Amino acid sequence: DGIRDRSPSRGLGDVYKRQADKAAADKAAAAAAAIPKTAEVKNAEGSSTPGCEPNCFMPNTVTIAKGGTVTFSNPDTAPHTSTSGDATGGPDGTWDSSLVMPGASYDVTLNSSGTYNYFCMVHPWMAGTVIVK
Repeated sequence: DGIRDRSPSRGLGDVYKRQADKAAADKAAAAAAAIPKTAEVKNAEGSSTPGCEPNCFMPNTVTIAKGGTVTFSNPDTAPHTSTSGDATGGPDGTWDSSLVMPGASYDVTLNSSGTYNYFCMVHPWMAGTVIVK
């Protein structure tokens, strides 16, 4: 019929979509940047005796970015382990610090997203969680 749409709004839907996509990507990048690459977890002093639960590891839960590192520090007077898994099912093989002596530490780098439970094999009431995003 010879009528064409010459309105300036033609094609703006694509512009708005690109702007929305960029805003979403920027927001996702900012959220990813806000996730720390490192975290430190300390054994609570006196945690070799039951009664520190649920804060035998402090903090009890940490979140790191994929490829990040958790340092398990032992300021307590007793040796401890940081072993992935749980006291009921045992070690799952993701990491095992072996004995971390008083004043020492152990680092683990986690490259896969997920939730990792861990515990102390010497003092199985000590438990915590690492979340990798």
